[in-house]
Amino acid sequence: MEKGDLIGKGREAEIIYWGNNRVLKLFFKTFSRDWVDYQFKVNSLVEKKFPNCPKAFEKIEDNGRFAIIYEYIEGITLNEFMGKKLKNMGKSLRMLAEIHVDMHKHIIKDIHTQKNKLEYEINQTNLIDEDQKKEVIQHLEKLPDGNIICHSDFHPDNIIISKNKLFVVDWANACSGHPNGDVSRTYYIIKYGLSPSDEVFMKKSFMHRFLYRTAKGRAAKIYLNHYLKLTIISLKEIRKWDLPTFAARLREGISLENKNLQKMILKKLKKHK
Repeated sequence: MEKGDLIGKGREAEIIYWGNNRVLKLFFKTFSRDWVDYQFKVNSLVEKKFPNCPKAFEKIEDNGRFAIIYEYIEGITLNEFMGKKLKNMGKSLRMLAEIHVDMHKHIIKDIHTQKNKLEYEINQTNLIDEDQKKEVIQHLEKLPDGNIICHSDFHPDNIIISKNKLFVVDWANACSGHPNGDVSRTYYIIKYGLSPSDEVFMKKSFMHRFLYRTAKGRAAKIYLNHYLKLTIISLKEIRKWDLPTFAARLREGISLENKNLQKMILKKLKKHK
């Protein structure tokens, strides 16, 4: 790989190989210096606590765009590994749960709190009304506080397998909070989360959609059951975080998910009355 080669592109940045086992995360011009400074701060704090976090080395500016230079982790994502063979699915999801448990052993301070982050995201959506937002936030306030590292976007595409070790990448949404909320978010992403590439499946026959959703549901169950097996946390306590998790997800504006999210939120709100 040559310096300057594009490795990937996401919603906020391009990832470019920078030589000498480094990668450049080059943010699009819509992202401010403050946002990039905060990402650098979060990564720097997490890497001191959690050895499976790639190191952030420095911040630079390139043609009016801000960037962070990170340690390059050569490997494949857990999602890619899972897709190679059907038998890898269960193993991959148990590995996902195990590294999530390891991450949740570490305390972190001086970054955004989980509850403040969720409240902000809930208030940003216009897909539920103000009264519904108020009910969701009141429910959120009753949930336990925490000071544990929470990734907030923890799923197989953000895990890299390199030399038989797992690394967790993309700490942009990390916060200090309660593990139950982080697990609720991961369970949602695995079971219900959709990307533009999933639109193909959504346009196929009912049977195709049914089988696809069944597979996602099974995957989410494997992950969650293994996480619960490794901890003293109960399923009931994790389910309490679903309502704010669903409402905060609306802010991301994923059209393929919004209708189902709104239905699940209304159902949860009725239960709480």
